Amino acid sequence: MKSSIVTIVTYFSILNIGLIDSARILIIISVPSYSHQIAYQSIWKTLSLRGHQITLLTSDPIPDKNLTNFRQIDISNNYKYIRSINFLETKGKYSWQTILNKYFHEISSILAEKIFDHPDFKKIYEPNSGEKFDLVITEAIITPSVYVFAHRFKAPLIGTYSLGLLQMSHFAFGNPLLPSHPSTWEIDVTGSNVPFWTRVKNYVITLWHVKVDCYNIFYKPQQKIAEKYLDNIPSLKDLEKNMSIVLVNQQEEISFNRPNVPNIIHFGGLHIRNKLNPLPKALQKFVDNASNGFIYVSLGTNIHPSMFSDKLKNIFFDTLSNLSIKVVWKFTEDFSKIPNNIYVAGWFPQQEILAHPNLKLFVYQGGLQSTEEAVYFGVPLVGIPILADQDMQVNKMVSLGVCKKIDILGITKEVLNDAIIEVLNNKSYKENMLNLKKLIKDKPVDMMDKVIWWIEYVIRHKGAPHLRSSIVDEPWYQRYNTDVIAFLSVALFNIALLSLYIIYKTLVLIIKYYATSVMDEKKKIS
Repeated sequence: MKSSIVTIVTYFSILNIGLIDSARILIIISVPSYSHQIAYQSIWKTLSLRGHQITLLTSDPIPDKNLTNFRQIDISNNYKYIRSINFLETKGKYSWQTILNKYFHEISSILAEKIFDHPDFKKIYEPNSGEKFDLVITEAIITPSVYVFAHRFKAPLIGTYSLGLLQMSHFAFGNPLLPSHPSTWEIDVTGSNVPFWTRVKNYVITLWHVKVDCYNIFYKPQQKIAEKYLDNIPSLKDLEKNMSIVLVNQQEEISFNRPNVPNIIHFGGLHIRNKLNPLPKALQKFVDNASNGFIYVSLGTNIHPSMFSDKLKNIFFDTLSNLSIKVVWKFTEDFSKIPNNIYVAGWFPQQEILAHPNLKLFVYQGGLQSTEEAVYFGVPLVGIPILADQDMQVNKMVSLGVCKKIDILGITKEVLNDAIIEVLNNKSYKENMLNLKKLIKDKPVDMMDKVIWWIEYVIRHKGAPHLRSSIVDEPWYQRYNTDVIAFLSVALFNIALLSLYIIYKTLVLIIKYYATSVMDEKKKIS
């Protein structure tokens, strides 16, 4: 009976695919970072399985031989440019806005040039290539020059974000700028009850960054790159603000929520696999025999052992080796002797580890995809944020009662040990995480269905200009009625001054009158 039902469901699924017009989709995910790629890979696979013809430029090609009508262009050589940044050294020295200014000015141009100059891609976009696309999907961060391919192929444009939007993107898409809101991860001091002068500072540097820095760092040089390879192109800013929709890998339950325009579409957790693979035999034996359970330690893919100072290595090594619980540690280092309670390797199948019933705690860097995985598998956290949105993400998890935060700049053996022991021994962290897991799974529609529907919606209607906010066409001072507020402030100030002047003159007249009256009375008496 069950096999018959499966057969029927499969038949109708195939029939449904057959009823959908096949579209040709060009996808460019330009940032060479695994977290930027993994968030969307299942979407590209699903689009292909639904009959769409996919051309994907990626730094992490999908190793799936079963994918048909799926062309991939490998730009993994671009990894070396991102890996040239030591994010541990920048932590505490610079805000993320400053890091964008200082490091990504040159890197973003290099990444764009490498995409435009790729010989396999050149054959696709050159004027007489004969290639056609019904939709262009590009990453909407640091390389706006790739937006021009929507103009080249006369196709609607969809943007993607694998993390919370930068303020420059909020502004570009018509969302309000909220410089001191806890969702604003590019600035050091944000949150609730931010002091007045800090909010003034945040407002000024954010507006300057959005209107001046970003133009000089990204839009202006990227415009030149696009014009170098393609003729008669529009402004990249115009292409950006006319995106049909923007797919943002961010779920409301684990985010500091804020207002969004209608064409910002949130989703999350699509990289989490339903079918997990067996663990390597040695690792399986190690975690199966963890009678007291084990903890998993990983600071993500952008932090390498070479970035660790000897002091920091020793803090982690000494703390983890003295725990009375087993540790699986993602780290590549030649220690003279590895204690029996630690299993060290340069890579682990993270989802398989998080799914193991003996896992008690995940010590992590605060990456969004890792956060989603921890929630999905119900694992409490110790967060040690290092770069980009990680501080904001860890702060949110702390506010939900599922995480203990450590500042890596102030980390000591005692601090790290105390945080681990607290989360292990305090059952509320686990209970809160299990409640959060239930909450995040309770959705009205399947997340993949939602994303695919929106993508195909844009294809069906050849764009979605009706979702676009008209605010993107307004200058910044009109968006927030800054000119009105300034006028009213000046007017009220002048009215206040005039009122004070009138009161002053009135008081002077009254005083003179009474003074004169008193003098007259004295004269009469004398």
